[in-house]
Amino acid sequence: MSATFSPYSSTRAARRYVSPRTRPLNEYERETRALSYMLKEADCPEAALQIAAAEMAALVWGPCHLIPAPDHTGDTSANRRLAKAIAAHVKGGAEVHDILTRTAPAPSSCDRHRNRGPAVSVEEHNITRRDAKPIPCRRTFIVDNVLVGGNTIRACFNALGFGTGLVFGDASYHFE
Repeated sequence: MSATFSPYSSTRAARRYVSPRTRPLNEYERETRALSYMLKEADCPEAALQIAAAEMAALVWGPCHLIPAPDHTGDTSANRRLAKAIAAHVKGGAEVHDILTRTAPAPSSCDRHRNRGPAVSVEEHNITRRDAKPIPCRRTFIVDNVLVGGNTIRACFNALGFGTGLVFGDASYHFE
């Protein structure tokens, strides 16, 4: 039995991530973009991390699991740090489980998008679950910095068989 998944209806985002190619950005939108880029790095400044974590934690409830999505190289450091910061703010408690990885590096979605290339397909993400003991059944959120097309969250969902995306910035919508 295969699960169906729609990143647009199943992912929660703290903020909209607006492209400067659509129109001039206001100060809040510029801040959102700056924070989103900072969150990609494991050494993101603590103040930026806490802003994002508090806003993202307001979208979930505990008890729950937070699972960091791996970056295009398979590293979960940045999203693991973000997930731990979110967990500290979740009412009802949250546990972080670092159980996803990649079997091979994937093309950078950010680079492809910036160069107007095609999206990285779900299969190209090469995301799999690490050998890990089972986790208790409860609400589970897959943590990432930005949703663009939804394929990273979809690949994580496919590897787990469950979960809801939780991102800081949502760039998946389009302006007319």
